[in-house]
Amino acid sequence: MTEPRYGIWIPVYGNWGPLNQPEDPFDASYARARSLLIQAERVGFSSTLLAQHIINCYDQDFDQLETWTAAAALAEATEKIEIIAAIKPLLFHPAVLAKMALGIDAISNGRFSINLVSGWFRTEMEKAGIPFPQYDERYGYSEDWIKVVKALWSGERAIQPSSPLAQRSHSYFTRSRALEVYQRG
Repeated sequence: MTEPRYGIWIPVYGNWGPLNQPEDPFDASYARARSLLIQAERVGFSSTLLAQHIINCYDQDFDQLETWTAAAALAEATEKIEIIAAIKPLLFHPAVLAKMALGIDAISNGRFSINLVSGWFRTEMEKAGIPFPQYDERYGYSEDWIKVVKALWSGERAIQPSSPLAQRSHSYFTRSRALEVYQRG
């Protein structure tokens, strides 16, 4: 039987204590995230998840740790823990994200995975000027998007006739590796 695995969320939104206990300082800093993850790795946690938002979904005046730059830095700062970064396909072209993920995977020596999230926080997309399609369209786009990413990771030319994304995505990666993909939300 497989041993259970335990993971933690990195507080990319900052600690939630100040929402209920205003005397606690709000802290969405990389330094805090790094300190917590090193401690979690030391006590045996096997994975961490970094949620992806471009604005704080609890209060837009609060700071928000950027997921992908933080994931790269945390990959370098740790040795064993799996780094899982959430990705919203609406925010990144698949070729750009595929290349970034391979880079973080190299930094982590193979401990990097992505968590595909089709989006739910309309406000962050609207504030960035990014269209926010209806549910079925977002999930259909995500399906095409991850097919392109996986094709590029495997060194293939990404051709998905139903998606305009693939028409511009060519096989140009010299190193290929299939990363773990978790699909939620």
